[in-house]
Amino acid sequence: MPQAKFMEVVRDGLTSLPQDMKALMRVVEDPDIDDDSRIDAAGAILHLLSGQNAIPGLRGTIGYIDDIIVMLLVIERAHARSPEAMTKHEDESSSLFGRWKDNCAAMRAYLGDLVKVMERAADSVKTLSLQGHTANQCVQDVNSTDWLYESIIAELVRLDLSEAEISRAVKSVDQILPPLRQRAFVK
Repeated sequence: MPQAKFMEVVRDGLTSLPQDMKALMRVVEDPDIDDDSRIDAAGAILHLLSGQNAIPGLRGTIGYIDDIIVMLLVIERAHARSPEAMTKHEDESSSLFGRWKDNCAAMRAYLGDLVKVMERAADSVKTLSLQGHTANQCVQDVNSTDWLYESIIAELVRLDLSEAEISRAVKSVDQILPPLRQRAFVK
């Protein structure tokens, strides 16, 4: 049962990844959300844009699964820190924010203790930089915020995933477990 629910999370996440990146950008730009959450949101976007994988060895569409998990963890933390402001985003963007609780629960049930590996990855996104722009700058500096938005728009072309690509990734979801197990022992 946990695998089937997580497969749904992956399918939905891969399908809505372009919209979810834009929704996360709205968090970056929202002054009603605490700065740590905004920086985490910018870092999650940088994580996706950089092509870095928190789960090593994954190539192609399945490589986006770590991005989906990092986004979910960042949203979960933002809700804990700024619940009222994040509720507004739930109303505006049901694709990512409207289902975050169920998706986090499904992800946690599937990964079990391995979620700690992904939590470490989510912890580190605030320190990411890409092309000279840090997550912090993407929140605090207008030029970096504009650069992040333009980078998202440019990335949308690459994120136009076919149904066949998404289906292959969903069927291969268990491939994330061995590298996560390896990383669980490396701290």
